[in-house]
Amino acid sequence: MALKRFFHAIYIYFRRNDNVLLALSLVCAAVGFVLVYSATYSMSGASKMIFVQAVAILLGIVCMIVLSLIDYHVIATFWKYIAIAAVLLLVATLVLGSGRDNVAEKSWIKFAGMSVQPSEIVKIMFIITFAKHIDIVKDKISRPMNVALLLLHAAIPMVLILRQGDYGMTLVFAVIFIGMMFASNLKLRYFAGAGILALIAAPLLWAKLGSRQTGRILALFSPSTFVKQSYQQIQSVSAIGSGEMWGYGLLHGPKTQASVASGLLPEKQNDMIFAVTGEELGFVGCVFIIVLLFALLIKILLTARAAKDMMGSMICVGVFTCFAFQMIANIGMCLFISPVIGLTLPFMSYGGTSVLSSFLGVGLVLSVARKDLNLLFS
Repeated sequence: MALKRFFHAIYIYFRRNDNVLLALSLVCAAVGFVLVYSATYSMSGASKMIFVQAVAILLGIVCMIVLSLIDYHVIATFWKYIAIAAVLLLVATLVLGSGRDNVAEKSWIKFAGMSVQPSEIVKIMFIITFAKHIDIVKDKISRPMNVALLLLHAAIPMVLILRQGDYGMTLVFAVIFIGMMFASNLKLRYFAGAGILALIAAPLLWAKLGSRQTGRILALFSPSTFVKQSYQQIQSVSAIGSGEMWGYGLLHGPKTQASVASGLLPEKQNDMIFAVTGEELGFVGCVFIIVLLFALLIKILLTARAAKDMMGSMICVGVFTCFAFQMIANIGMCLFISPVIGLTLPFMSYGGTSVLSSFLGVGLVLSVARKDLNLLFS
């Protein structure tokens, strides 16, 4: 009898679930796992990385399903506690954090021989709390005080992440903030004013950037002058171009399978995973990855449009803007059309917290898409 109820519950879950979105996320994760396996095949410690990726995917799937079973309104009732927990996580990272592989930042916490990036989880927490905040003010969102409070809500995690030295993740939060505010029917005069202020502040912000960051931007326009900063992207473009139409095949890419010491394709398992795709699976593989991720984005956007209320719609918009920006930024880095800012390709790049964060985002969207929010108790 218990077994019958179990299978009935599974049947009900899939009947009332957005199975297309679920399938797209699983396929993305599966493709990403294959790419990471190939990218790390020639690296020392490959088995550990593959194990971490596999565990992250399995844990992510479980968390996604559990999150999809919970009414997002119930989750949002704890938004103040989630916001406090997010700030504490970022403060703890600022105090205890360190850089990954000697990178000059403090966005990783290392324990038990593993590294986690709390900001990856915090961005999902931020989407929940910010969606709830927007839902609270709703029609009064364009009042100056409400705009100021929403700006403060976004500024706190962004400042803490910026203090960690993680410019890429700071940009992700900024884009999520802008995307959700734009979708919330905020008066356009605020965006016009923000644009003018951004232009005025641009020279000051440029002066505040370190030589490492400015060099990466200037390398786009003069690679020969900024050889060190452009090296990674030049190697990436070379790898993608050499793959031509069909690529060399998995585990056969010359740059991908070269030793890390050769430096032929730095950070191939995370930042440059799209370069691995281009070299080993060719133009066809690259198009497949882009179409797959684009389909995921479209499905999330359609869920936002069909959402029952403002909060559900805002959650979907937040996840959409997060995924879309990371996709554009990561692929842009690999094609040498945008600066290197250290962002992963959702579901595809190596990284336990990155994969888990992606599944959590999809889990929230699945909760919004739920045909019956009481499924857990059916």
